[in-house]
This record gives sequence, structure tokens and C-alpha cells, in this order.
Amino acid sequence: MSRGLLTGALAVVLMAGTGACGGGGAGSGGGKELTFWMYQDRTPQAGQVIEKVRKDFEQANPGVTVKLVKIPKDDYNTKLGSAVASKSAPDAGILDQPLVSKYALDGTIKEVPAGLIDEADYYKGALDTNRANGKLYGLPQDQTTVALFYNKKLVPTPPKTWDELKAAAERVHAADANVAGMNVPKGDGYGAWMFPGVVHGAGGQMVDDAAKKVLFDQPPAVEALQLWVDLLKSSPRKITDSDKPFENGLAAMTISGPWDVPTIHEQFPDLDFGVAPLPYKSEPAGNIGGEDSVVFSTSKNPDLAWKWLAFLANATNNGAIADAFGGFPVHLKAQVVAGGPEQAAFLEQLKVAHARPAVPQWIQVNDEIIAPAIESALTGKATAQQALTDAAAKTRTLLGWNG
Repeated sequence: MSRGLLTGALAVVLMAGTGACGGGGAGSGGGKELTFWMYQDRTPQAGQVIEKVRKDFEQANPGVTVKLVKIPKDDYNTKLGSAVASKSAPDAGILDQPLVSKYALDGTIKEVPAGLIDEADYYKGALDTNRANGKLYGLPQDQTTVALFYNKKLVPTPPKTWDELKAAAERVHAADANVAGMNVPKGDGYGAWMFPGVVHGAGGQMVDDAAKKVLFDQPPAVEALQLWVDLLKSSPRKITDSDKPFENGLAAMTISGPWDVPTIHEQFPDLDFGVAPLPYKSEPAGNIGGEDSVVFSTSKNPDLAWKWLAFLANATNNGAIADAFGGFPVHLKAQVVAGGPEQAAFLEQLKVAHARPAVPQWIQVNDEIIAPAIESALTGKATAQQALTDAAAKTRTLLGWNG
């Protein structure tokens, strides 16, 4: 099939899917039809996985048809927002973690029915990404995180603590002034996303959303940001601002996720590197990303929708589903699709991962307040304390919190 024909055919499929996008109802044969929105398949193999699980669910539930509507990820939130606004949302769908609290608090999605799952079967951090106001509003489907990548030639033993991290970076840079100890994260949205994992590693947290208190101007967060500032002494930006400093052997360590592992192996086959959990000050901790799944308030088949989501997330299916979505399982008993030796570090990190604050405006806080505060400290325009005090004040104003 030519690319043009393929594109045309794909458009027809998507239009057909989105044209009938609202919550399902009676199927053509008198049974129930469930509509589920998800991202477009990452790979043909991923599509085969979801198709098999769909057929297994239908076979286990005679008379039920699951209609999968696959939407390009870049367009997904926009289309979903339009569907929600026009009250034509699907029965259920995938939802990016930060959107769960927003949709939960404005009544767009339903609370998880009591008894649907045993919460003890799931990674706590992944499950917590579905909470708002202390209630559970969705089920996780896959998760991911970041960890410490280290050049084994320059750092034979990965550091476990902040002190060991700083010492390792100092040794590397002292041995060769042209090599940085660490590719220190920057003050952008990505760096701000990673930052809470470091704060938790000092025993802190970004906010207490139940008490409506901003906490990232307190000592644990200030110490976390000061750690990054201190690392710059042995990790000059004039080195790490080069192209792919870690991959090219110009930075001994960096923080990244599993998505970079295959690329490094493919493009830099001579780089002997390992992956280890993030160093911490007082307790192991990390951040988390991934996809959740929710049932929309306009669903005509909420019970069936929850049954489908639980089927995707159960011990039998979640390993393959999570891999198809591009992450790691969220069910503790799900089989992890075999990966490289780096996989163990990410799985260990996910055991201590913390969900982002259940604050609807958190993406805005992350990108527009915390990120520039980090950059302000890293560039010396403010101390870590000054930068975070100012950011906390802005956040309190935005959220209308006094604490």
C-alpha cells in the first residue's frame, strides 16, 4: 500500500472511530458495546497485543464488544477535551497521569468502585497517580521512571547516596578537567519533572495537597536543589552543553529513562554503561510517569468499563499491556517482558516512586514556576532557598493556598 493510500485509509479509520466516539451502548447484535480511547499503537506488535487482550475480554464476556479508538498521542488530549466538553466522551480511556486529578475534581470521571481491585496488588506510586482528595479515580496501566546512568570506565561503582554522588563527580573531573562528573538536569519542564524524586530522597515532598500546603520551600527541597548547584562545580555547563555528553564520554553520569537505553546501545555500542537507582540523602525515592485509565461520567456502561480496565491491569494481562504502552507493569505479580540488564534498576526505582501532587494545575506549576526557579538557582541568579521561596509564593497565589 502506498503511503498516500495508507494515510487515507488511516484517516477513514480514525474518522470512523471518533465519529462514533461517545460512550457505547447496545451493539448491532443486541449486546453491549464498550468504547475505549487509547493512543495509537507504538508498533505493529503493540497493536497485536491489545487486539489479543480485547478478544480475550470479549470471549470471557459473551455479547460484549470492545471498540478501540486509537488516536495519535499528540492529538489525544485535544480530542478528548473536545469530547468531554460536548458530552460525547467514550466509556473509558487512557489518561496521562497529571490529568487524573483535574478530571476527578471537576466530575469528568468516576470514582473506582469499592472492591474492584486489591490495592495491595499494585505498585503504590503507580496507584497513587490515580488519587485525588484521597479517593481513587482510575487504574494505572503502565509506569516508567528515571534512574542514574553511569559510565563504568569512569565510575566503576555507582553512588548510592548524595555524598557518594558528589565524591564520584569530583573524582572524575579532578582526573580530567575536560570530563564532567555529572550531566546535571536543567531548569526546564523535564528537569522540574525529575526534581520531586530528588526531594523525596531527602525525606521531603513538594506539597501536602490534603492540607493545601506548599512544601518545596522547606529544607528537603532546598537541599535537593543545592545538590544540583553543588554538582555544577565538578560538572561545568561548558562541557555538558555539548551534544550528548554522556554518550560521547564527556559526562560520567546522567539521569534518564529506559527510553534512552536502546538508543545508546545502538548509536554508541562502545560505551560501557550501567543503570542504577537514583542516589538519595535519607531514603530511596524517585519520580514516576506513565498512563492511567479512567471511566468517564457520561459512560452508559460504567460497570462494564471498570471490568475492562481491571482486565487490562490484572496480573495476567498487565505485563504485555504495559510493554505495549511503552512502560513497565503496574501489577506487582505481572510478568515483566524481558529486557536488558538495565531493567532491574528501573524496577527497583519504581518500588519507591512517588506520584506527582494531585493538583489540577500541577503541569503549570511544574513548567512555569518550578522549572524557572531551578534554572535561576543553577545559573547563580538566586540561591536555592531564594529561588524556591519565590516559587512557593507564586504557587500559593496560583492555587489560592495560604500554607
